[in-house]
Amino acid sequence: MRKYFYTDGVNKFGPYSKEELKTQKISRGTKIWYLGLENWTELSQIKELEELILNIPPDIKPIKPSFDEKIKNTELEPISKIIPLAIKINKYHLKHWGIAIVLSFFIAFIINNIIRNQSEYNLYKDIVASSYEADEKFDVYIEKFYRDLEFYGIFPKKPKKTIIKFSRLDQLENTTHIHGLSLGSNDDNRIEIYINPSSWKQFSKPMRYYLMYHELSHDILNVKDLEKNISNEGKLMYPEISSYEKKNMDDFIESYQTLFQEQSSKWKNRK
Repeated sequence: MRKYFYTDGVNKFGPYSKEELKTQKISRGTKIWYLGLENWTELSQIKELEELILNIPPDIKPIKPSFDEKIKNTELEPISKIIPLAIKINKYHLKHWGIAIVLSFFIAFIINNIIRNQSEYNLYKDIVASSYEADEKFDVYIEKFYRDLEFYGIFPKKPKKTIIKFSRLDQLENTTHIHGLSLGSNDDNRIEIYINPSSWKQFSKPMRYYLMYHELSHDILNVKDLEKNISNEGKLMYPEISSYEKKNMDDFIESYQTLFQEQSSKWKNRK
């Protein structure tokens, strides 16, 4: 004898015989399943249970009041407000959902910025804390940098504050592979550069010049790093110092002259 199950959309009931199924609180739209039936199917669609349908009265559909009846039953509201009422409600919800979504993204953006800024500030404190003065004459590089700029007609504002120190970057968690770091970019009143001492000790003269001019170009000219691709390797603003290892002073001079020539054109257009 076949056994039947039915569901109210949440729970499953059964198994029942056909006679037992007649005693259950089911309707023509109740979903039924039995072994051999692929999916849950409405009772009204199962031929072998047609006799059950005859004993179940049709579902009562709510009678919607006509437009005229709505008008008769609306004594306090003018007719002009009846038709757009549903539209206004939908627009209200859509508008506020939209505001909520935009606000959520905005809050998430602010939180991410706060976290990132806090991380950057903590890293900055670590870099400064591990920095120290040295006998190295970094002023020589700064003075030559400005002289070379003047040759190309570039006269940037000279900052009020200049800090160039050694800092043990290779001992900090987030700067282990960084040889030099400039922190005065987009601030015309500040040059702030930190050099990893162990890297500086190992570098040849051309590599030291590459490194210093690279960081000074960040802080004084506000030039960004180049993308890491083959066509940019060896150029002054290429971010990986390993590309300078086999370079000599002539290569360095050619590299900075190329950059300063480009910046000279931008400088003249800006003026």
